Amino acid sequence: MVKHIVIFKLTPPCTPAEKKESLRKLKEYFGPVGNKLDYIIEYRTGLNILEDEHAGDFVIDATFTSVEDLRRYQLSEAHRKAVIAASSIKKAKIVVDYKI
Repeated sequence: MVKHIVIFKLTPPCTPAEKKESLRKLKEYFGPVGNKLDYIIEYRTGLNILEDEHAGDFVIDATFTSVEDLRRYQLSEAHRKAVIAASSIKKAKIVVDYKI
């Protein structure tokens, strides 16, 4: 099995209201993706609950049977639409993929 973790950190400048709205949009765009693809074993999104300089703001935590299924997810229409929709949000991204 393969674990796929994506962490977004919103980049300044942004007001607290802009941050809240950007996080709402990320949840709206990426949250439903896991329900659209039947080969995803587990799929969760979440918002950071603790403020810390080193903390991310939004996470995608997904589990796949294989690297091939992870690639299918990355190339899927549902994922591509979410990526395009989120492209206007100013953010940094880090990804970790590992076998479990």
